[in-house]
Amino acid sequence: MTKTISLLTLAASLLFVVNCSSLKVPRDMSDEQLYNTAVEELNADKGGFPWIFGGRDYDLIMAYLKEIQLRYTYSPYAALAEVRTADTFYKRGEYEQAAIEYEEFLKRHPGHVEAPYATYQVGMSYYEEIRSIDRDPTNTRMALQWFNTFVDKYPDAPEAEQAREHIHRCRNRLARREIYIGNFYSRRDNYKAAAGRYRIVVEGYNDTDKYQEALWLLGRAYAEDEQYELAREALGTLVQKYPNEKYTGKASSLLGEIQGKTAPPPAPAETTEQPAQPG
Repeated sequence: MTKTISLLTLAASLLFVVNCSSLKVPRDMSDEQLYNTAVEELNADKGGFPWIFGGRDYDLIMAYLKEIQLRYTYSPYAALAEVRTADTFYKRGEYEQAAIEYEEFLKRHPGHVEAPYATYQVGMSYYEEIRSIDRDPTNTRMALQWFNTFVDKYPDAPEAEQAREHIHRCRNRLARREIYIGNFYSRRDNYKAAAGRYRIVVEGYNDTDKYQEALWLLGRAYAEDEQYELAREALGTLVQKYPNEKYTGKASSLLGEIQGKTAPPPAPAETTEQPAQPG
C-alpha cells in the first residue's frame, strides 16, 4: 500500500514539474526563435507513452505561440502562430476547437499564404469528428462544405486530390444515411416516407456508390405504395443504365410483376349530409 502511494506521489510530482517547466518562456527569445522552437516541438515525433515522460509538450508549444501573439503582435510570426495554435489543437485531438481556430485565422487573414492550408484543415477538423450514419450528420455536411470550398478556390493545391477523395466519401456517407432512414420507414410500411428518402439519393447523390441501390429501393417503395408508373420509371432507369449490375435482376423481376398495373382510383371523399336550412 505504501509503495503504491509513493509511486502515485512520484507520478504527480513529475507531472507538476513537467507542466511548470513547460510554461517558462525565456524573455530574451525573438519572435522567430519562439516560433521555431514551438514548431520544432509540435513536429517532434516523441511517441507519447507514458506521455508525461516522452510525449509532445503541448503546454510549451501553446505558451510560446501565445507569447508571440502578445509580445510581437505585428510580426509576420504572429499570424503564423495562429495557424500553429490551430495545429496544436488538431494534433491533440481537439478537433472542434481546431476548426474554430482555423476559421478565425481565415477571417483575419483571408489572403495569407497559409490560407489554403487552413481551409483544408477546417475540412479535416470536421471530417475527424464524423460519426456513424445514425448520428447527427452536421460534421459530415460541414466537412463536405469546406472541402468543396477548398477545391473551388485551390484546384491545383497539393491537397486538392485528397480533398476530392474526402468529398466523395462525405457524399457517399450522406447518401448512405438517406438510405438508412428510408429503410427505417420501409420496415414500418411507410413507403411514401421511404420513397422520399430514396429519391433524395437518386436526385442529389447520383454520383455516389449508392445510386443503383437507391434506384432499386425507390422503385420497390413506389410499387409497395401502388404508384406503379413511378415504380416503372425508377426500375426502368436502373435496368437500362446498369443492365448487368447487382440490382438489375431484382429490378427486372419486379418490373414483370407490376407490368400493366395501375394505381387504384382515389377513395371518394366522405360527405356529411347537412340538415335542411329553415326557409
